[in-house]
Amino acid sequence: MIPEIGHVFLIITFVATIMQVLFWIYNIKSFNGFALNILKKSSLINFLFILSSFFILTYSFIISDFSLLIVSNNSHSLKPLIYKISGVWGNHEGSLLLWVLILSAFTFLVSKQNSVINAKLLSSIIGVQTLILGLFLAFILFTSNPFERVEILPLDGRGLNPLLQDPGLALHPPMLYIGYVGLSVSFSFAVSALITGEINKEWAQQMMPWIIISWSALTIGIALGSWWAYYELGWGGWWFWDPVENASFMPWLIATALLHSARVLEKKLILVNWIILLSILAFSFSLLGTFIVRSGLLTSVHAFASDPSRGIFILIILAIATGGPLILYALKSSSFKEEKTQFNLISKESAILINNLFLTTATATVLIGTLYPLFLDAFNGNKISIGPAYYNATFAPIMAPVVFLMAIAPLLNWGQSKKTNLSKKIIFIIIVTFFGTICLYLIEESSLFALICGALSIWLFTGVFTGIATRIKEAKIKFNKFSHFFFFIWKTNLGIHIAHIGVAVFLAGVTGEQFYKTEYSGRKNIGDIFNVGDKLLEFKKIEMLDGPNYKSQTATFTISKNSKIINTLKPEKRFYPIEKSQTTEAAILSGFLGDTYLVLGEGNKEIGWSIRVYFNPLVSWIWGGACLMALGGLVSISQNTKSRKK
Repeated sequence: MIPEIGHVFLIITFVATIMQVLFWIYNIKSFNGFALNILKKSSLINFLFILSSFFILTYSFIISDFSLLIVSNNSHSLKPLIYKISGVWGNHEGSLLLWVLILSAFTFLVSKQNSVINAKLLSSIIGVQTLILGLFLAFILFTSNPFERVEILPLDGRGLNPLLQDPGLALHPPMLYIGYVGLSVSFSFAVSALITGEINKEWAQQMMPWIIISWSALTIGIALGSWWAYYELGWGGWWFWDPVENASFMPWLIATALLHSARVLEKKLILVNWIILLSILAFSFSLLGTFIVRSGLLTSVHAFASDPSRGIFILIILAIATGGPLILYALKSSSFKEEKTQFNLISKESAILINNLFLTTATATVLIGTLYPLFLDAFNGNKISIGPAYYNATFAPIMAPVVFLMAIAPLLNWGQSKKTNLSKKIIFIIIVTFFGTICLYLIEESSLFALICGALSIWLFTGVFTGIATRIKEAKIKFNKFSHFFFFIWKTNLGIHIAHIGVAVFLAGVTGEQFYKTEYSGRKNIGDIFNVGDKLLEFKKIEMLDGPNYKSQTATFTISKNSKIINTLKPEKRFYPIEKSQTTEAAILSGFLGDTYLVLGEGNKEIGWSIRVYFNPLVSWIWGGACLMALGGLVSISQNTKSRKK
């Protein structure tokens, strides 16, 4: 009976969203404070009903209620509690419910902000958010009911895909969804501006925190997925240009362009139409990713659904959410007035605009590489794979100028920069980069591509720290009091600098992992000792162990350096009897300068066991860089808040 209550809550919320949208449309031209309060209270009610429904579904997973089809297909009584809970969104129906829960939460939070935006504009923002919520609730109720009952009660569940039985499932999808859904807020801001014709600097200031939150969440979500693939799949890679990886990366690229453009609008009333277009595209790419995952086009651990009817429903949502605003944009974009200003080539806004063009072009290359194989397969059944070679030849050269300009942009002023001072700083950056690249080459000979990547990382590091030093000098900051540190954080736009340092750290990690890694593979038996780089590995033993819901073949290796044991690695091969599948669990010794990555393959005592050992230099910098980017975003939110108060 309890699951039916959850279903009823969703139905009530769906009906309520229809009434709220109709109420908004009816009052769209004459909204007042009273009508706005009705929408605000309605957004709270929507959130509470969906939250209750989500708790009911989670409870059904915890108690292993196999009368529900979703629990029967994705859980088991022996599954650990953490995977029962995270298994709620480890499937199509549950993940959609999490999606609408986050969407309703964002709608409620937007309605609660103390805003300088007038009632007419704010009501439109809530109205557009509610319309999106209603569309996804319809998707759930008509095609993806999470509370559907089974016809015959099973004795136990089928379990969860072993690859998903990982702490990564508890963190990776929710963070991605926060990013995806968060972009709906900037989308609603843009559509509301088109409807009301009202847009100004305050509009950009109010929208900016939501963009930053979404961008930061997407950054962390993508990084978590990359880290999960790195340690779970057993091939030592962190990015494969998988269509679903690309589906999360494209909205991130557009959101990055949007984030920087909105900063320009905070300063000057320019790029209005461009920002509105980016806001629409960012959320549209989020919906495109949803379509790719849930349309049945892919057979992957990422793919949640194989029912084409669900894909058609998402296409309808995509058409409404993208087609409608784009038509409205075409009709009303010419009505927005901008400041009459001259773009100086040597200015911060020019650098941002140029970077925007490169970022959108890079997004287009990823879009082509993602969709072309799918279109080709749909039209003539030919299956092709577009892999790293394509992206190395197209995406990488486009992004190189972006990194180049990232180092210079913080040195520029709004309007026009002094050429003399700028030239001195650029010459300094060039000198440091030149000698840094020479040192990199002397340490270890490498390809030209590796040196270019390394040089770009050094270039960005030097540019960012030069920018920080410049801002400290200009602001005349003295650190003789602890309170001055917080003044430094706000005055120097430290959030932006932290994010850019994160990009430099990320690029350094990519350079090390891609071009300086070493690999060893072969067959070894118990007692064998062998060298991998400057380390000595000894195969000590192999044993069978019982896990909570799996059996494990676990090997033990000791790692020595300079005749001293520094650590022990225990790679595994796990067999899940319920799911009748096997996974490879790599053993990883992580360090600041790199990871020793050990994988156990098939074998026995007669022929030995197949093993693979990688040393991945600076690979942890990839995820450290992503964390710094997200941290920079969070610091920027604080700076934006202080700036608005002033």
